[in-house]
Amino acid sequence: MKVALFDRNNHMTLLEKEMPKLEDHEVLIQVIKAGICGSDVHAYMGNHPFRFPPSILGHEIIGRVKEIGDNVTSRKIGDIVTIEPQSSCGYCQPCREGHYNLCKDKVVLGTPKWDGGFAEYMVAPERTVYTIPDTVSPELAVLTEPLAVGVHAVNVADVRNGDKVAILGSGPIGLMTAIAAHDKGATTICLTDAIDVNLEVAKTLCATDVVNITKQSLKQYASDYIGEFDHVFLSAGHESVIKEAFSVIKRKGKVISIALFEEKIAIDLNALMITETQMLGSAMYVKEDFETAINLIASKRYQMESLITHRFDFNEISRAMEVALTKEGYPIKIIVDF
Repeated sequence: MKVALFDRNNHMTLLEKEMPKLEDHEVLIQVIKAGICGSDVHAYMGNHPFRFPPSILGHEIIGRVKEIGDNVTSRKIGDIVTIEPQSSCGYCQPCREGHYNLCKDKVVLGTPKWDGGFAEYMVAPERTVYTIPDTVSPELAVLTEPLAVGVHAVNVADVRNGDKVAILGSGPIGLMTAIAAHDKGATTICLTDAIDVNLEVAKTLCATDVVNITKQSLKQYASDYIGEFDHVFLSAGHESVIKEAFSVIKRKGKVISIALFEEKIAIDLNALMITETQMLGSAMYVKEDFETAINLIASKRYQMESLITHRFDFNEISRAMEVALTKEGYPIKIIVDF
């Protein structure tokens, strides 16, 4: 089978590799489509904490079940599926409490320990494999994983009906978080970015307000039109968003970090203390978030097609990664077709 090996920083090589061996509890999947995630780009540049070469990246995967292990009962050959790209130990305290996304010993797809989906075939444990409804196209289904990130973040924040939400950064995760917040009943959803293309997409989805931060500060916009926010989500990994978040959050409000910051960031703990602001982290997702994401896509309530801006053949994956890295043509979600 053909795979894209991430063999060194800023480089991938297409090569032939033996088909993966199937264990009794595993599913063999023929990859149909894969999305390029921001974390894949961080890895590609050498800036990711656990994705590094040599490995096969790719964790936003849609495929067809080609073979099942002897003990697999919930999936059948021919199913169109997606993969929850984490496999936890099942025994540690977070796992026992239902927070298996926080398992210290979990294995993540697209790392040296679990070959990812930038390959013609891959294997996954049965419990991580979800069937996609017939009414959802494989291309839209690729959005399941990033949408689950947004769903989990909104659940961590406990967004409720009538809440005012700001999302700092309108890349795929920020846009997905907007959808999840809207689904939870948020009535003000304000997104920021430096790229107008992303903000236009935000408006087609569910954003009530958008702010291009190169033209106007969120603080001034909020002061003029919205007031303070109940929740501020950090979906851009830049130090400036921390100060921005604290300038618009209400007292006892929640600031939720879902971005990957490449450098250590200073936080004004005095401001945190004086206002009783709650600073929360949101890491990946759990089963319920994944199922909610699938159902949201299947509902067709949102124009999620607008998120998919670029498509490349698998043979062009190096070019696809460069576009994701350089932002050439203002990509939002890049899809790789197999």
